[in-house]
Amino acid sequence: MYYAAVLFSIVSSAIVPGRIVPGQVDAAPPDPVEAVARARAAVERAPSEFKPVLDLARALTALGRLDDALAAFAQARELEPTGAGNEGGISGERVSVYVVPALLLRDLDRTGDAIRLLEEAADRRLGSADVYEQLALLRLADGLVDGALAAVAAAAAESLESPGLDLARGLALARLGDRRGEALGYLTGALDDGVGDPVVVRLEAAGILSADGRHAEAIEHLRAAQELASDEPEVFYRLGRVFAAAGGHEAARAALDRYRSLKEARERAAEAERVASTKTASALSDAQRLAEAGDLEAALERLEGLPGRSEDSWAADVHSLRAKVLFSMGRVDEAAASAVEARQLDPNRVEHHYLEGMFLHTGGRAEDAAVALERALAIDPGLAEAHALLGMIAAEAGRPAEAAERMGRALELGLDGNPPLRFNYARVLEALGRGEEANAQMEAYERLRAAGPP
Repeated sequence: MYYAAVLFSIVSSAIVPGRIVPGQVDAAPPDPVEAVARARAAVERAPSEFKPVLDLARALTALGRLDDALAAFAQARELEPTGAGNEGGISGERVSVYVVPALLLRDLDRTGDAIRLLEEAADRRLGSADVYEQLALLRLADGLVDGALAAVAAAAAESLESPGLDLARGLALARLGDRRGEALGYLTGALDDGVGDPVVVRLEAAGILSADGRHAEAIEHLRAAQELASDEPEVFYRLGRVFAAAGGHEAARAALDRYRSLKEARERAAEAERVASTKTASALSDAQRLAEAGDLEAALERLEGLPGRSEDSWAADVHSLRAKVLFSMGRVDEAAASAVEARQLDPNRVEHHYLEGMFLHTGGRAEDAAVALERALAIDPGLAEAHALLGMIAAEAGRPAEAAERMGRALELGLDGNPPLRFNYARVLEALGRGEEANAQMEAYERLRAAGPP
């Protein structure tokens, strides 16, 4: 029972509501944390092999751990197999360690880094049209039209072809006034092949046709884009401009009125979301302040009525803070349920898995707690508190060797100044017959206890 008696002391910093940050609520593939756990285990078994590290990078990408994924992709590139063979799909996997992180960098608004990574891939002659296609599109997005065309030309020099490369060529040529006709052919081909965003392609094609005075054909493309994106203001703006150029003033007026209506509706929706987000953030801040001051009832009352649905950007934070407050009130089962809600909304946040495990353990559900804690470690293997709590669970279950390994790991990871952990570790070592080590831990425990809180 002494393990349970000191549990609160070890993890109290995680119980008191901590800093609140907006949660990302992006949907993840089925069991993304389990996939990361399996991938990490494979890397531990073979840390110098390319494939396990690449699998980990992919699993982290699916989970939304983008910084960790980028680091894993960088490690995979260091382990990249030499040679350009296609056996076992190695060639495609070599390409993926450049293209996938480049797209992640693009999504993080790090276009320059993405371009440099793809340029490195191009220099390695991996034999993939995807490399040149993405390089061309990224250069084009950065305003480098000549660079985009150079990437397409480099692909052609390697006898690489793809509909995506043709699309990139067409988008680049569309920005060169004297080659618009050539661009139109590539864009039309992209529509026939189903490559790229059809709305974007049709807008580009309509722009070329309108500039050449072919208004009727431009309107056909814009009408097709309208069917695909009936609430996109840019489509109606373009329609209005083309109708006006063609002399259809009434149709132009109607299209531009629709454009203004859609734009204003978006602005109102964005403002409403901003106001709601501000109110929620303020309420969360108030609830956290009240909880830290010990007024738990008032904190819980402040949380009532706050949005907790998946579409609400602060939903995971609402459930997480509610879980902490409920736990501090001794309502352990309710706290665990709220932690589960937070974890389901944002599986990317290690805190949610850890809190779930801690609350389940306190509620007497040790096996379920261990599962949650292992998920936390799959995301962050260096989470010392999770190792410590798993050590307690193992000790309570009569598995002292496992408990000692877990607690020792927690000390190595930064909990060496935690007196209760030192005490528990000493008792486990004593049970294993490791008396000298147990005495050293008890001495450390006594020193820390005498010194008091830092």
